[in-house]
Amino acid sequence: MAVTKVLDGNEAAAQGVKLSRVEVIAAYPITPQTELANRLARFVAEGEIKAKYVTVESEHASMSVCAGASAAGARAFTASASQGIVYMEEVIWMVPGMRLPVVMCIANRSIAFPGALKATHSDSLLQRDNGWIQLYCENSQEVLDTCIQAYRIAEDKRVYLPVIFAQDGYVVTANAMPVEIPDQEAVDKFLPPYKHDFVNLDPDMPREPEEGPVDEIETESRYLMDIAMENAKKVIREVDEEYGKMFGRKYGGLVEEYRCDGAEGVLITMGSITGTAREVVDSMRSRGKNIGLVKLKAFRPFPTEEIRKIAEQVGAIGFVDRNFSHGSAGGGIGCIETARALYNYKYRPPLLGFIAGIGGRDVTPAHLEYMADKVLNAAKTGAVEQEVEWVQLRR
Repeated sequence: MAVTKVLDGNEAAAQGVKLSRVEVIAAYPITPQTELANRLARFVAEGEIKAKYVTVESEHASMSVCAGASAAGARAFTASASQGIVYMEEVIWMVPGMRLPVVMCIANRSIAFPGALKATHSDSLLQRDNGWIQLYCENSQEVLDTCIQAYRIAEDKRVYLPVIFAQDGYVVTANAMPVEIPDQEAVDKFLPPYKHDFVNLDPDMPREPEEGPVDEIETESRYLMDIAMENAKKVIREVDEEYGKMFGRKYGGLVEEYRCDGAEGVLITMGSITGTAREVVDSMRSRGKNIGLVKLKAFRPFPTEEIRKIAEQVGAIGFVDRNFSHGSAGGGIGCIETARALYNYKYRPPLLGFIAGIGGRDVTPAHLEYMADKVLNAAKTGAVEQEVEWVQLRR
């Protein structure tokens, strides 16, 4: 039966890997993911996970091991952060191209220089264009649940793409909360053994490309990956719904709306900022300020349809980005994506971009209420005073 333990995000991810019956683990430790790698090594050493733990010399090697293991038919897992993600970049691109359902946990951390040891979403969002599905977690419970869901999504025949589930470094990875750990038998029913129908490295069953040289088929391969990413929207919704029925917790599929009914404006958040934002929304609602909240669970595939439905209901939108895109058209990456989703849509309310939480800087209720008031003012006036604002600058 299910048990409840107090777990931080790293421990919760390790429990998710264990419950998913992963067969090959290859991870090079890096702050703030180190405890996840250590915990998995301990599980394997003590026989709690029947998996091969490959001790590698680098992040590049860890992803290479996972790619080979997945192609050979094993369920594979790795984790990294920051500079480690940059170092494995070459192989990260290969995995979706080979349509391998590898799952990776990214413990979000800034990339140097100047960088920091705490959360910025730039390391995961750096991979937004290469074919990895990206799911963002608010707390330890969601980390565990999302890890299990990630394998169901990745291994679905309509998808066959790798999945990143991301948790904010330190804010989630090192802070503990009560977490319900599902029963292994129940998880086994939800997540059957992995068998890839199309890609393998079995020497007794060699497979040769039938379509022609790689340089002649990349356009079609990329197009099919795009179709798979679109298919993933439906699969993510289905998996989340089924998980909710079996385990009592679900996360809205691609987005989770909170108190959006009757809202004049909404804030959109990703990751751990969402928990604080919920408290702010409740406080402001109690004072007659009709703000709502949208948690972006899936960044890839981007929930364009859901964002458009929200745009029909509200007078303004504010996107809180824990990232930046230097020299872009304006704003963080989430705000830019939202603008594209709404550009040709008939309902296009004012859109405000807020950049906050960079380097793990604490996003307080006061910061979020300030942003919410800006959104409500834009909803009232129809005007945007400042398109993009770095909220926490020290002046």
